[in-house]
Amino acid sequence: KSDSGTLSREAKVGELMRTAPAILAALVAALTLQPTHGFSVAPGIPQPHHARRGEHSALLQAPPLLAGLRLAGRDRGARLLTGNHRAVSEHQFLTMQVDASGERRGKVCVVGSINYDQTVYVPSMPLPGQTLHGTLYTTGFGGKGANQCVMAALMGAKASMVGMLGSDDIATVTRGHLEGLGVDCSRVGTTPGASGVAAITVSSDGENHIVIVPGANLAVTPDRVAEAEGEIRGSAVLLLQNEVPPASTLAAMRSGKGGGPFVVLNAAPAPSVGDRWQEGQWSDFGEMLAACDLLCVNESETTVLTGVQVAEGAGLEASLREAAAQVARMGCPRVIFTLGGAGSCLVDEGGELTMVPLVDRPSKVVDTTGAGDCFLGALAAYLSFGVPLTEAMSRAGRVAAISVTGAGAQTSYPEGDRIPSDLRLPK
Repeated sequence: KSDSGTLSREAKVGELMRTAPAILAALVAALTLQPTHGFSVAPGIPQPHHARRGEHSALLQAPPLLAGLRLAGRDRGARLLTGNHRAVSEHQFLTMQVDASGERRGKVCVVGSINYDQTVYVPSMPLPGQTLHGTLYTTGFGGKGANQCVMAALMGAKASMVGMLGSDDIATVTRGHLEGLGVDCSRVGTTPGASGVAAITVSSDGENHIVIVPGANLAVTPDRVAEAEGEIRGSAVLLLQNEVPPASTLAAMRSGKGGGPFVVLNAAPAPSVGDRWQEGQWSDFGEMLAACDLLCVNESETTVLTGVQVAEGAGLEASLREAAAQVARMGCPRVIFTLGGAGSCLVDEGGELTMVPLVDRPSKVVDTTGAGDCFLGALAAYLSFGVPLTEAMSRAGRVAAISVTGAGAQTSYPEGDRIPSDLRLPK
């Protein structure tokens, strides 16, 4: 103190330095909000193998107060700590989970395609102008949207489908099938004309030719999506694919923003994203990627989307990091790569790479058709009940592994006693 009894400048500075930590802690407590994409932090679970991307390691320890700040020197696409994405520490990363509280718990909404599959089996692929005798003809229910919604329902989620059927007999049979499996079809509309169909030819060596006629799926318009806004915003998870008009997919994402569901985009089929990708119907794809909370692609879709060939063996993680960097530049904060028998991989907005290996591999693979959709439907169901993300990936992989032991897509999906007790959803 000075002679007058007042604090000197040096003393005031010292006092401020002593009280600064308490002031900062109070600000963090007052300003930290739950991220709008619906992730929270759960108690710890066993940690899968993970490897940090070195250039981002320092960011993993950033406090939640930094959420929403733009980092100098980083472009919009990299957005490691921008927008609505909260920074999380390394130990929190593996335990992130979707907000599944209140009336949202267990609710999954799927906006996507509904198809009817017609398959013929032949000894070999016919040559142009050639007529062959087939060995088998089968019909089944498909469409990536319907497949994923069915699996979510079979897992026990309250699954609602937003889509379109035609005015034909296929529509009547398909609607009854979906409802019989527990899918809410109140937002599945009807339009004059044919329902979506897939004509599939399969040769004895397993080669297949597939022709999809989208039919009524093209009538899934942004206006139709707007009519389902209540179902979308009331769900814990919104699941989308690329088999309906892109503008409608983007409309669904927009309707779920601002405290809505956790948005998962399965970019299948993947659009070719080259120098001219912003022309034509995929002009909004960059905005679609920026609007989703999680992108999910398989190996071939990864290559089409990013130009990166997914490597095998020692080069696998490096190729996945490169692909994830491309996805980040396009605006998506986190991505799951499905790797078939190798399991799956998650790369987070912080650059953390987590390999989730497949356990309980099937002894015999009969048919892999629809296995990716099975994985996504089960993943959405687990997330809707608050199962942490990497744990949900592991469980969904095991469910998908069961599906490849049967023929077809939806016909191979497990339900009831075919789902092991440790994979069943909490009630």
